[in-house]
Amino acid sequence: MKRLYAYSFLPILLIAVLAGKFFNTEKQSAPEPITPTPDVPYAPICGMASVGGIPSSLLQQAVALRSDVGQYPTPTSTKNPKAQAYFEQGMAYLHGYSLVEAARSFHEALKYDSTFVMAHVGLSRLYIQLEDNKAALKAAETAKSLSKYASEREKAHIDLRFAQLKAVDSLSNQKLLNDYRSKVNGAVKRFPTDPELWLLSGNSYEKFATGRGQGSSTGSIAIYEKILQFAPEHPAAHHYLIHAYEGMSDYSEALKHGKAYARLAPNLAHALHMYAHDLMKTGDVDSAISEMKQTDAIERSLYTSEKYDPMYDWHHIHNISLLALCYQYQGRIQEAERLVRERFEIKRPINQERTFYNKMGYPTLLITQNRDGEAAPIAEDMTKGKTPGERVIGHYLLGMIALKKNQLEPARASLKAAQTELVEAKKIAQTDWLNAWLDPHPKFLAALLALHDPADREKGLADIRKFQASARDQTGPDPWIEALFQLEMIAQVAYQLKLNDFAEEATKVLAEHDPYYPGTHLALARIADLKGDKPTAERERQLARQGWSKADAVFLTQNFSKKKP
Repeated sequence: MKRLYAYSFLPILLIAVLAGKFFNTEKQSAPEPITPTPDVPYAPICGMASVGGIPSSLLQQAVALRSDVGQYPTPTSTKNPKAQAYFEQGMAYLHGYSLVEAARSFHEALKYDSTFVMAHVGLSRLYIQLEDNKAALKAAETAKSLSKYASEREKAHIDLRFAQLKAVDSLSNQKLLNDYRSKVNGAVKRFPTDPELWLLSGNSYEKFATGRGQGSSTGSIAIYEKILQFAPEHPAAHHYLIHAYEGMSDYSEALKHGKAYARLAPNLAHALHMYAHDLMKTGDVDSAISEMKQTDAIERSLYTSEKYDPMYDWHHIHNISLLALCYQYQGRIQEAERLVRERFEIKRPINQERTFYNKMGYPTLLITQNRDGEAAPIAEDMTKGKTPGERVIGHYLLGMIALKKNQLEPARASLKAAQTELVEAKKIAQTDWLNAWLDPHPKFLAALLALHDPADREKGLADIRKFQASARDQTGPDPWIEALFQLEMIAQVAYQLKLNDFAEEATKVLAEHDPYYPGTHLALARIADLKGDKPTAERERQLARQGWSKADAVFLTQNFSKKKP
């Protein structure tokens, strides 16, 4: 508790110091006074062929001005109205994680005003999100070289680029992160009417200096809420509060801000997607699907009209993945399969070592639907993949298939192979994301193997309970619903192994995670059957049927066979 208090104290203190100050919330952007100067040559992206794996030609591609993507009046020193409009469009896309469109907008702004310092600042922030620190530094240096055209407030933004990049280059260095936070808060004190500085302050209280609003702390919440006191229609503040309240498992509060963000930016794909997050978590999966389908329509229309490959938009994979999981939630397996297969086939322009993330959803879905014969060849191919991560997941999936058939020795062999490949994966990649994304899979297979073996069952139960506790801690949209299906699997395995006490315990954990899920009702029906409670079993089974009213016929047959469960 003491550590949490210390972590959140500084931004709250900053707000107290600045009490009574307010933002300029005029609806029209007003350029700051600055001495007119001649244009300087414009060299896009410092001559680099690509940034963050995305071709420079795409990031520089001309773009039209658009409406309702979350623009907010952000005064700058430019005298060119078109440059200002493109800058505000770029900031809206930046805050909405639409990185290609943000880059295009900033570059378009520079075509109208090549001395536009804040456009270079925006590009520097964007390149950090593309994990290209070299490009981010070059953009910051370009901004600094143009500082004679900048206001004092804009010079503060330039200085913050270097402070953040220094901390980003050494992510585990807490002193550098604290220095960055201190510099941001100092800038806020000097220029308390600049919402962008406040937003940066909120971002800076995430765990790492790369924070962009997704990992907000309690201190961040205080800052974003302060912004809304003076700028209640600021889309980015609402956006980051969604993530922050999700992190606290306060999905009802997150839903309020999701609704506001979608209202303020109805043509921004991520705004609709964010609203879907908490519609899903609060039981309105139909509405969540509707929002994500609209998100998908916006994105596909963009790729068609602007003529670029979806692989360059990280958000596309994220949205279709979550949409597929929602379809799976409703038993609409054919629709889910179409999307996870698309994800399987999308290549990654950068971070090739994470290819497994794209590929694992398709065979996993097949296995959950008892289509092991189709999943096995895919998993076998993955064991021969180019990256260790693919090979880890391939062996893991083969182990899960063997375990379903109660073939313990083949499952153990697959586990050993997965563990061997995991060692290789850790030799060539960062361990932070490996621990989060890859490492748990072999461990889960090992726990299930132990659970199946009477001689090792106590250890299996202990390890499975650790996975249940971890699953209950998941608050992000994909992890939350993936955790739901993992909890469902654990309850099913316990039931099938006739571990009746643990099956009841596991079903309670499942119900705590999501009492609305039809699979939860089916699991409760099975426990009622074990207890001979026919009325409860029938009621829960009926609730499951109602929840799966849109499910595929094959799915319903598998889950509601005439044979007594």
